[in-house]
Amino acid sequence: MAEYKIKKTNTDKDCEVTLEIEVKSDALNKLKDEAVKRIGESVKIDGFRPGNIPAKVIVEKVGEYAIYEEATRMFIDTNFVTILQDGKYFPINQPNISITKLTPGADAEIKIEFAVAPEIDVADYKKIAKKYNEEKTEIKEDVTVAEIDTVILNLQREVAHHEYHQNHDDHDHSHGELELPEVDENFAKKVGPFQTVDEMKKMIKENLSQNKNQREKEKGRIKLIDEVIEKSKIKYPEFLLRSEQSIMLEELKADVAQSGQPFGDYLKMINKTEDDIKEERKEMADKRVKTQLVLSKIANVEKLKADESNVNNQVADILKMHVNADKDNVRMFVERFELNQLVWKMLED
Repeated sequence: MAEYKIKKTNTDKDCEVTLEIEVKSDALNKLKDEAVKRIGESVKIDGFRPGNIPAKVIVEKVGEYAIYEEATRMFIDTNFVTILQDGKYFPINQPNISITKLTPGADAEIKIEFAVAPEIDVADYKKIAKKYNEEKTEIKEDVTVAEIDTVILNLQREVAHHEYHQNHDDHDHSHGELELPEVDENFAKKVGPFQTVDEMKKMIKENLSQNKNQREKEKGRIKLIDEVIEKSKIKYPEFLLRSEQSIMLEELKADVAQSGQPFGDYLKMINKTEDDIKEERKEMADKRVKTQLVLSKIANVEKLKADESNVNNQVADILKMHVNADKDNVRMFVERFELNQLVWKMLED
């Protein structure tokens, strides 16, 4: 007779599975002696050393229920992979295992909950990309003198601020308006590798032009991926959405930290909780999850591979700056970024 059976498989939620398992009492009774031994290694009883406590004393101390519970957990540990194989599902996260019914001497029931791989039926991305590529036009808007002057004004303020602190033992930032330096060759040399003001203005103009083109490029990418997502069929487990909401919360914390304001004070100022912020970003988090799933799917379909040498170099550079970062997480981030770039290159060619 089988030692267990899968009583019910619930897949009502997208890409989430719940298995309800019945474990036969005979299978658990076989593990009782080992369960007593395992409990005896950690339980403390006056007059005995852990690991040398008679079984009868252990049972009297912890009770039959605790022994049966330990036997059930041992059964789960031993048969977990086999149960998943029987259920024909493969978890992509840490399963949640709970004992839902337990009576000494009777069959036990357990529940295993986990997420499975997202399901993505991606739309005809090449056809959609072709349409957007045909509609693309070069930016006709030129960089204005006013835009260049705004950048120079900000540079003047930065130089004035820096020189103020060089000449004053004052770490406060509330020192009012400072006298701005004259925009001459000396100023140009301070803000970059320039010999003249004209060189500086030329570089500012080129940078502004590149930024405009990049913003326009991003707008086009957003429209393209929005249509691919809209026309694709995408299902994914909820834990991916929750993870992305948490990532977005951490991004906000980093932004607030740069301003020098404690995050707790920021929450009080806007009268919101961390959960409120996560909920506000739910729609954007959903978009980010779907975007990454689609890009990863396309990379897989097109058999795109990130350059290993390039990835290794980037990982090494990041770890030099962030010595406590997890190497595996950094590599995963870099590989994902590089694959995304390859996908965009393919779509935009």
